[in-house]
Amino acid sequence: MLALLTALCAQHRYALLAESPTPTGVDGYYYALQLRSIFEHGTLAYRDFPLAFYLMAPFALLTDPIVGAKLASAILGALAILPAYAIAYRLGRSRMAGLLAAVLVGTSAGGSYLATEFVKNGIGITVALFAIWLGLRACEAPTRGRMIAAAIAVLAAMLTHKLAGALVLLVAAPAVIATGSERGILFGRRLLIAIVSLIAIAVAALVALGQLGLITGVLERDAWWSAPALVANDVVVLQMGYEPLFALLLGLVAAGVLLAKRGASLTRPERCAAWAVVLLAILIGVPFLDVEDPQGLAMRLRTIAFVPMALCASIIVGALNTPLEAVPSIRRVLVAIAAVAIFTATPTRRAEGLVVPHPAMISAVLSLTNRVPAGDTVIVPERQVMFMVPWYTRIAARLTPTEVPPEHRWRALTAGFIQLGSAFDKQLLAARTEPAPPVGLHALNPNGFVLLPEKTWEKILARLPPSEHDRAVRWPTI
Repeated sequence: MLALLTALCAQHRYALLAESPTPTGVDGYYYALQLRSIFEHGTLAYRDFPLAFYLMAPFALLTDPIVGAKLASAILGALAILPAYAIAYRLGRSRMAGLLAAVLVGTSAGGSYLATEFVKNGIGITVALFAIWLGLRACEAPTRGRMIAAAIAVLAAMLTHKLAGALVLLVAAPAVIATGSERGILFGRRLLIAIVSLIAIAVAALVALGQLGLITGVLERDAWWSAPALVANDVVVLQMGYEPLFALLLGLVAAGVLLAKRGASLTRPERCAAWAVVLLAILIGVPFLDVEDPQGLAMRLRTIAFVPMALCASIIVGALNTPLEAVPSIRRVLVAIAAVAIFTATPTRRAEGLVVPHPAMISAVLSLTNRVPAGDTVIVPERQVMFMVPWYTRIAARLTPTEVPPEHRWRALTAGFIQLGSAFDKQLLAARTEPAPPVGLHALNPNGFVLLPEKTWEKILARLPPSEHDRAVRWPTI
């Protein structure tokens, strides 16, 4: 049944991705560029955590970088069902608990969104869950083989995605510390050092990610009680199937189960891991998180809410073991009915947040060919278009102008940056008759996508009113 569920999940996700012949997501072309660079140069085109791209490479080798990235995203992301089942089986002490968690992971809105937008993160979740499962196995019986397997899996998670590594540390580290304490390895001062070190690593990770401000942001934001993943201009952009809210509610119930010590008889390491999952679920669902930053930690956490949500559900199912242990068939039937109901009621096409490039923009980017001298760089304020430029034209492109000499710098402005109808928009149209004029490349709007050399950019800046001048100099990017 797990194999069937995994295959169906992969098929549904790939069917969604295959609806468009182009990459999906803001960073869709980024993955294709990285895979093409691996085949052409043996290295990544951009510095990044490398393992996800090398896991994707065999799929691209059999097809091409775009199709291969989609296949890898669908298949490797769907494989998260297997370790989710294994972890839930431990936390719920029943196959039904594992099955329910597997169904929740396989049908999740967050999992589908990761497959279309944050591919590396989606693969990282799969690797992280395998690492957590192997870590729990090693805590149960710390043989050399299990410890080596767990260590390799943890390292793999670290090399796949930063959030995957953080998830492993959050869930597995408390279990490891509990195991060391039980076996007399960590006690007294050693135990205190281990706990303090774990907290220090968490704080250091927040600092390294530039997300320490999230702590103060929690107190400053208005509450969004539906716990959306992303809000823009006071409008919910991504709701993620209310999974962050369900994670909060299930986390609170699971906390009650653990406090009452009802249900599944967990070992001390497993109980520590369960508490880590519960606390993560509650944190993700807190209504006061700042979700207005599309690059912020809160938004990233809420896209993976399905992981703690599913595991908290397994903990709750474990509580059914005690009252129904005399009639296990009834327990199995009830949970099986719930799992089937969730699977059949969940839409197979999860397209929330799906981003597909417009054909006119692709045509505009292709028109850059032979317009930029060899060795020069195009500066583009939108990530999706910025990655489209080197994919279609092999022209160097950057998101910001820093580190690019002005004499080798070109600006490629999108309609969103220009703000059609603004003074900037009018100045770009008026400058068409001047030497080295801006060139409109978009088929549907003369300022839909505009290329101009740096000298022309400076001239136009000087003519803008102060407010628009300051905004253009700041060079806001998305």
